[in-house]
Amino acid sequence: MKRTGILFICAGLFLFPLSAEVSFDNLGINSKNQIFYSINHSVPGTYDYNTLATTKLSNENAENPELITVFPEKIEYLAANGMLQIRNRYGTVWYDTFNKSFTWKEKSSVIPLNSLRLAPVSVSPDGKFMCYVKKRGYADGELILEEVLTGKKKLLDGNAVFSYETVPVKWNEASSMMVYVKGSSIYFANPEAYVKGIEADEKHRKLGEGTINSVNWAGGRYLIYVDNDLIYKINGKELYTMGLYSGIIGKGSAIGRLTNSFNPSKDVFTISDDLSSFIVIQSGKIFTFGLIDKPTCDYLNIIYSRPYVDLKASLLDSGVIWNANEAPSVWVRQLPYSGDSTDFVVYSLNEQLVKLLQVKNASKPVLSPDKKRCAFFEGENVYIYDTTYWKQTANLKGEKVVSLLWQNNSTLFVGGENTVRKWNATTGLVEVLVLSCVKNAGFNDNEQILATSGDGRDYLYKEDTKSWVAVGTETVKHNTGRNDRYRIYCAETPNADFKNALLVRNLVGKSTTFPVYPETINKTDQKKQVALIFDAYDNADGLSKIIYQLRFYDIKGTFFLNGEFIRRYPNETIQIANTQNESGSMFFSTADLCSNNFKVDEDYIRRGLARNEDEFYHCTQKELGVMWHAPFFKVTNAIIEAGNKTGYTYVDTTQTVNDMVTMEQDVRGLAVYNSSAELIDIYMKSLSKNGGGVIPVTTGIGRGTRESYVYDNLDLLISAILDAGYEIVPVRAMVE
Repeated sequence: MKRTGILFICAGLFLFPLSAEVSFDNLGINSKNQIFYSINHSVPGTYDYNTLATTKLSNENAENPELITVFPEKIEYLAANGMLQIRNRYGTVWYDTFNKSFTWKEKSSVIPLNSLRLAPVSVSPDGKFMCYVKKRGYADGELILEEVLTGKKKLLDGNAVFSYETVPVKWNEASSMMVYVKGSSIYFANPEAYVKGIEADEKHRKLGEGTINSVNWAGGRYLIYVDNDLIYKINGKELYTMGLYSGIIGKGSAIGRLTNSFNPSKDVFTISDDLSSFIVIQSGKIFTFGLIDKPTCDYLNIIYSRPYVDLKASLLDSGVIWNANEAPSVWVRQLPYSGDSTDFVVYSLNEQLVKLLQVKNASKPVLSPDKKRCAFFEGENVYIYDTTYWKQTANLKGEKVVSLLWQNNSTLFVGGENTVRKWNATTGLVEVLVLSCVKNAGFNDNEQILATSGDGRDYLYKEDTKSWVAVGTETVKHNTGRNDRYRIYCAETPNADFKNALLVRNLVGKSTTFPVYPETINKTDQKKQVALIFDAYDNADGLSKIIYQLRFYDIKGTFFLNGEFIRRYPNETIQIANTQNESGSMFFSTADLCSNNFKVDEDYIRRGLARNEDEFYHCTQKELGVMWHAPFFKVTNAIIEAGNKTGYTYVDTTQTVNDMVTMEQDVRGLAVYNSSAELIDIYMKSLSKNGGGVIPVTTGIGRGTRESYVYDNLDLLISAILDAGYEIVPVRAMVE
């Protein structure tokens, strides 16, 4: 065996240079002492982009900067006032689609650092209200209802679960009613009455127990509620009656029964508008399609029920699209075992799944309001397909797309890396609304800012109307960095968060130099390091989500594979080996090495590590890393020394609390159960106390029950680490 050396984990040791995240370039100044410059961001979990800013210089001071490009990390359409809401790390912009100008509704007063990934916003169909969870802790926050026109806010839940994917709210088509989750209960409300403070008491608006997965609106009139295995239909007009007398009249009319109990924390359902067809996706992978022959408590007439299986890929996420004829199509995104980028696949669903469409590395689908067309983007392409025959009806090219939204049944807003465009997919007309980034900038003869964003045209920024106007083909060249009074330039900085600092040299009178952003020249310590390790014992339920999130944030983790996992999941083992992440050993079995049932000596450790290494190689044709840890981190000094003599480095964790404790163990008093949100909070407190460290996340547990899993909320954990100012590195980077 090719093993040498003894290495130790040292959480506070930094052996590799850390990459800067923010830099300045593209500088210019005119005779009026107005300057412009680009602020470049390269942060895990968000897109790399620049923001063009302008300000005026006076004496030894730079006025508050104005940001004149808007990168569309997230977009929402507020139909009530015709505003396209564009959000990014700097704040929120409203683009007026009538006056064709934009204003900052909220803006950061400093250059934002770290990850700062944006949360979703749920806008009512009429655009008058929106709901969102304002993040408060690492995995929770406040569920807010906001009236768009007035900005008036009302609290729905002071202790809501935070997610980067969904908001626990669903609107009816008329926007006259909403359902939301508070704690473990589901409530309904009239948003207008709630904002005015005249809504009925909450105890009279309770539907029942569950999560937002337990309810869906259907047909514009009905709310469908699944409780255990029963499917209930509630007329929207009778919600208040039901809320007042639920103890007497029950939860609505039962229209069907599922063959299995519905788990609202893991399962989702959807129903056709005519209430004739019902689909459940259990645990994200088992699809059941049933017909409601007659609205009774009888079981559904099951047409199709089986887990989704692809021998070449693992399932990442999925959903259902009902077309105008109430026929369902299933879409999935999956991760190939080969390590290739994600596949987006659409199937028709009846008595079997029939593949209709497959696109590489595509986004989730976005359905038009009338359900007749479906849009998604891939690279520099936006595709539109009809949802009846799944034939392509339109295609937009030009630049990499980052966000997509329907304004109405024919028009979309397309957020790209260069511009935000409005595209009429019926007529083909394309209009640039605002610049996302600039390739180059300069002042014209009238000392106005000109910029090109990469589409071959120049755009003029009009300060009076706060708008960009196309003025011709690309001609912009860099302006000089000086005038008669000032010189602007970039220089190195002792601030670890910045690659450089933007400085101004006063050329008149007493020579002085000052920064445009004072914080950029403050000396800071290098970032402390955190390593994420992923323990593959004997279950792969969370593996695809883990790999996807590591790719999304462009960070590397370290997988420790147990022999049981390799033998049970050869394809998933190959998938791990084909990523850019590290891999290490977790011995050849899940046995407790500290158990009194058998004696563990050096020879046993040597043979166990060798066997696991050989099995990994036979499975993947690749070498397993020379790091290891014992199953469940149960180890003695003698076991560590035996591994060292074999040439393996032992990797330990600073965490005494883990995500493998089940609810059954807690009930029996064997261990204390913590939800994934509680675990993230515990992990972050530990990192703060130790100045960094190693956090273990399990890829799945083989037995027992958990209500929530850390791998399902890995994006929350990663964002919490990055936003706290840590750098995430492979565990090898923390080994001396």
